[in-house]
Amino acid sequence: MNGLNKRQMLATALVLTLTLTFGCDPGTLPDPCALGIPGACNDNDNDNGTIDVDNVELSEFATNTNRATAIALRPSDGALFLINPDGLFGPIVSGDDVSTLTPFGATNLADPELFDTAQNSFVLAITSAGEFWIGSPCCRLMGVVPADGGDAVPFTGLLDGVAGDSVNVQPETLAIVPTGFDGAQMHPGNILVGADTTFSRMGAIDVDARTAMPVDNPLDPPGEVDDTNREGHHMHFGFDGTLYASRALLSGDFAGIQTIATDGTPTDLPGTASVAADTFVALESGDLLLNGSYRGSDNVVKYGIFFWAADSEAIVAGAEIPVGDRAEDDEMIIAPDGTVYMSQPELNRIVRATDNR
Repeated sequence: MNGLNKRQMLATALVLTLTLTFGCDPGTLPDPCALGIPGACNDNDNDNGTIDVDNVELSEFATNTNRATAIALRPSDGALFLINPDGLFGPIVSGDDVSTLTPFGATNLADPELFDTAQNSFVLAITSAGEFWIGSPCCRLMGVVPADGGDAVPFTGLLDGVAGDSVNVQPETLAIVPTGFDGAQMHPGNILVGADTTFSRMGAIDVDARTAMPVDNPLDPPGEVDDTNREGHHMHFGFDGTLYASRALLSGDFAGIQTIATDGTPTDLPGTASVAADTFVALESGDLLLNGSYRGSDNVVKYGIFFWAADSEAIVAGAEIPVGDRAEDDEMIIAPDGTVYMSQPELNRIVRATDNR
């Protein structure tokens, strides 16, 4: 296309359209940059809203995942599993074509008893006993599949709560509480459930008792509205047991990442203002590897994978992921040996992400 990239072509098409419509001299047309056309503010590929530093290498791990949004590692052996609208699949190994595999459980995900109507966005957690817990941002119901497979059995605890106190959370993210992280409301082995509003909307599931309870805001006096600004688009426990939570919207007023104490108190992570992380993991070094976007010092929004460096408390570029290849449902997980996996539903695959810094 004579060297034109897609953004440049879009901006050019806008100018031609306005010229034909208004019959104006191109010099008097509205500025495409001022209109917010992506990439129209400059022609420098190093400053066009993408990350062009290859500090992260993505290598294909599994293909034809039927837009699987959720992946998880089984604690007992580190095996990788995924869930898509057809059911649960795994263990997934390198080179698998998921379309050739047979689901071993959760083939009833379209059953209205679970999620009202068929869904294609799921979250997944695997307990130490090997149970598969399935949620969806659509609903306050969840499904549980036994360790040896079979149908998903409805879990209504997010509706019932403790002593009739509804947890009332539609699961946007799930995380298993590790040993050593223990508070009045969150205990090792619990499944933490977060919603994509404020992190105030949070529940803790006791998987053995089959109950759930809301996680209250510790900063709000009893009887007052829980309005602590805790974020819950994605939750993750680091190697040292630190609980992190992200927001998915860019904002200069709020940190994009918070750490959450055992009593639920949130603390903004320095250097993460203007970060929108759809998913992330904590590396053994203490750095975070994030997938999403951030607004750089040049006021340009960058898209792709990037790092939060613990030593400098600053954002470091990683690798570009074109906007059309990204989704809020991208899911990143890390194995005990440091291997990072990420689902890419828009590309119908799972990849491994390698830190090349």
